This record gives sequence, structure tokens and C-alpha cells, in this order.
Amino acid sequence: MIDECFKVCGLERDEIIRRLEPFFDKGITFGVEENYLDAKITMASLSLKPIEFQILKTDIYSQFEDNVYSAVDIQLKDLVAKLLKLNCRVLAAAESLTGGMLSSELCSVSGISENFYEGIVCYNSRSKHERLGVSKDTLADYGAVSKETACEMVKGLIKGSVDIGVATTGLAGPTADEGKPVGLVYIAVGAGDFIPVFEQHFSGTREDIRRKTVNMAFFYLVRYLKGNILRL
Repeated sequence: MIDECFKVCGLERDEIIRRLEPFFDKGITFGVEENYLDAKITMASLSLKPIEFQILKTDIYSQFEDNVYSAVDIQLKDLVAKLLKLNCRVLAAAESLTGGMLSSELCSVSGISENFYEGIVCYNSRSKHERLGVSKDTLADYGAVSKETACEMVKGLIKGSVDIGVATTGLAGPTADEGKPVGLVYIAVGAGDFIPVFEQHFSGTREDIRRKTVNMAFFYLVRYLKGNILRL
């Protein structure tokens, strides 16, 4: 029996199943475990030869190319910690809607203190300005939930030994604000002149939106640390 798995992020379970459907009659059985956009896909076969399995696996991967983050079963937070260490990078986080969730997840990884400097919960707009230096003009012109604010949040983190930052800002609900819809989220990651900001539109409860934001922030960190974030 051949049994393998890979990890993807950014897709709901229904979308993952839809992409796997063309392979349902190819001699492979699938299992999908998805939590807040982070998913483990298992593939098993009793009938295929190893070379046949590998050929099909390549085709399956192509269905998820931009969402795959690991060919082995590893948690996003653990992979982020591993890549930070391998790249000798020091991370800081600025969290608005996630309220410290991202930092808490990272701090559950043993040894992360070598590569994680601090997490700042800047929930209030005033905090974004006073703690991170987000300009009052940016907050007034674009709002706390904007790509401009997310970018400036990251810039405010880069100091001393910190050489990479991640920031989250958005509306977790249940009510809209600033004329923007619930589920609108901006995630920024990077340093210096290269701080890509990603806009997301999440659905679900307040808890769902916050946890999806954390997982996607980890995913973008993985892509950034692997050097292939430009493809997103």
C-alpha cells in the first residue's frame, strides 16, 4: 500500500474536494481534514505501482500549486518556526483583529524565542499610531482596515534585531465598520521596501474569521521565507 499526504492552505474543504474529483477513479483514495483554511490531504492506493502513483501525484499537486506549503505532515506554526531558524530571521507581529492569536500560536513552539521578538496587540486605531507609527493621515484617509495601514504596521515593527514583520487588520464582525464588510482582512508580511499586502474576504463567525486570518498569515510567512511569495 502507498500512503502519502501533503498540506495546503487557503481553500475551503468543498473547493479541495472539487479539485480532487478528476482523480477519484484513478486508483487513489483521498482523505481531507480542513480547519480554518488549513488542510491535510491524504492519498492512498492499493493497486497503483509506485511510478504510477508518483505520476498521478504530480498531476494532483498541479491542482493546488499555489496553495501547497508542505509535502509532509507539519503544522503551519512549526514550519514558520523552522524557516525562521533556517533563514536566521527575527520576526515581530502586529495584530489587530487577531488579538494575539498569532503570537500565542508561535509561542507554543519550543525554542521560538530565538526567532520571535515580540507580538503587539494594537487593536485600537490610536494604538496603531502611538505604538507602531501608523500615520494619522493614513488612518483618516484609508481607515484602520486597509492595505495602507497593514503595510505601515509592518514598517513600525522593523527595528533593532527585528528583520521581518507580519501584521493583521480586519473586520471580524458581527457588525460592519468604516463602510467595509465583515470578513474583510488585510495581511502584510515583509520588511524594507518589499512588504506585500494581501486582501482576503472571509466568511463565518467572528471566531472563524480570526482563526482563518492567523492561518493565512502563517501561510504568507512560509511563502515569504521560502522566497516564492511573488507568485501569489
